[in-house]
Amino acid sequence: MPHLVIAGGGFAGFWGALSAVRQVAELGRRPELRITLVNRDAYHGIRPRFYESEIASARAPLEHWLTPLGIRLVVGEIHKGQAVSRHLHLADGRVIGYDALILATGSHLSAPDVFGAGGVFDVDTYAGAGALDRHLRTLADGGFPTQASRTVAVIGAGLTGLEVATALPGRLRALAPESPGFTVHLIDRAPEIGLGYERKARHYIRDRLRRLGVVVHAGQEVVRHEGCRLVLEGGAVVPAATIILATGLRASPLASAVSGPRDALGRLAVDGFLRLPEHPEVLAAGDVSWARTEANRSALMSCQHAIPQGKFAGHNAVNFLFGRDLVPYAQPRYNTCLDLGPGDALATVGWERRLKSIGPDAKALKTEILTRWIHPPVALDEALALAWPPLDRRSGAPDLAG
Repeated sequence: MPHLVIAGGGFAGFWGALSAVRQVAELGRRPELRITLVNRDAYHGIRPRFYESEIASARAPLEHWLTPLGIRLVVGEIHKGQAVSRHLHLADGRVIGYDALILATGSHLSAPDVFGAGGVFDVDTYAGAGALDRHLRTLADGGFPTQASRTVAVIGAGLTGLEVATALPGRLRALAPESPGFTVHLIDRAPEIGLGYERKARHYIRDRLRRLGVVVHAGQEVVRHEGCRLVLEGGAVVPAATIILATGLRASPLASAVSGPRDALGRLAVDGFLRLPEHPEVLAAGDVSWARTEANRSALMSCQHAIPQGKFAGHNAVNFLFGRDLVPYAQPRYNTCLDLGPGDALATVGWERRLKSIGPDAKALKTEILTRWIHPPVALDEALALAWPPLDRRSGAPDLAG
């Protein structure tokens, strides 16, 4: 009996598993295929929500979906020296053989060397977001006694950094309404905040930061990290007891053990069906995959691209195992929705990030994305109904924007 193994339980891995179940049932071959999902823990995390103050609902037990569908869950770390060998090696010595593999082990925060000593926080993982929350609550319990304790520095002004920075003023005030005041600094090496957005959208982002009182340091890098003290280029000093890194992502270290071309982020080049060119039995999806969405564009490290890629990968892995035609991956449309704190957001369309909506309308869209579009439906039949690759319009799934 062939064995499909899925490495990773994030967006790409989760939807790859459900897509595989759906397709093998479509082929009438369900009893003839074993499916195993391997993940570092027992949860499917909704990573784009980890910047929020309340994250308890931002993850769900994988067993809720996997067990009723006959998918085996294996909890364990995959060995970082993993090679493509039709065997998946776990750090504790377990070995899992496979006939087809979906590599969907995601990405991790890429931290500058200057922060190597630690003492910083992030919202890259559920554990990291929890550590930040406990830290802020500890400062609140102590009454935020110093200016440094009331100062937060966010490093990196991409989507995550902007969402963290604009959420913090309200989050800090909620923790200590009587505090004399908080200061949030946003530091980024780019010469302008919001690069990549069209001009009107950039102006709106900068104006929102100003209205929230966020101090912006554009075109600046941190050259020294000395405990609760950051030294910027030119000698400016930011004393902050809370330093949050949002400095971008890099593909899972597991990708580095696989031979073949990769991009600057460490993502593995795949063919039009998401397969590794030298290993057609291995498909890469999500943040570990350097996939073309169209002739001159590549997918981004985003749930917007990871979810459909997972669906294509699950579908194609099953078809590979049973000798059926594979479906080429394509995802030309791209939209974004940027949270800008209480009551505000900014939605754009197209790769040029043209402004579509702002304020309450965009905020309502962002809320819908975070609470409905990227959350797997609790009901199994609803989840399976969404598990087709997006080119199959039977699913009726909305185009993601997040």
